[in-house]
Amino acid sequence: MELNLAKTVVSYLKAHPDEKFTARQIAEWVFATYPEQCQAKKQSSQYLETDAELVQQIVREISSQLPRLQRKHLELKTTEGRPRKHYYSDRTDSAEVAAVECEDAASMTDASTLNIDECALYSMLSQYLWEEFGVFSKRIEEKRSSNKRGPNGNRWLYPDVVGMEDLSKE
Repeated sequence: MELNLAKTVVSYLKAHPDEKFTARQIAEWVFATYPEQCQAKKQSSQYLETDAELVQQIVREISSQLPRLQRKHLELKTTEGRPRKHYYSDRTDSAEVAAVECEDAASMTDASTLNIDECALYSMLSQYLWEEFGVFSKRIEEKRSSNKRGPNGNRWLYPDVVGMEDLSKE
């Protein structure tokens, strides 16, 4: 019995509605579920020698067939970003967009409840600069500067943070 990859992929995604899978995850499931058909495919090919090459070939076939399958089955959807994830959903495209926007709004409210003081960020920035770039940083206290030039005279007088890199260190 020959493996009909298009029908297999559609039935797998239908069996797992609203779950998102990459083409590789689907290919690995096909390889695990239909070992006889996959081995027959490997035997009939001149170029496929290992199981990893076979799985990669199945990934390529799934990726190439999905746009055609999406035109045929409107319930099949694909995410925008990389890696592309494929899923089955009965909702319309506008309902999908509305659901994603609601999730984004919920995550924005979570981020807005997180009030991080600017002073707390200086220590994290200093640690990052030291660990990633080897730059020793120091915060300049703008409260100590004098305002001899009138209102807004020293608005851009000092940066908040300065850094020094030891160039003699190898």
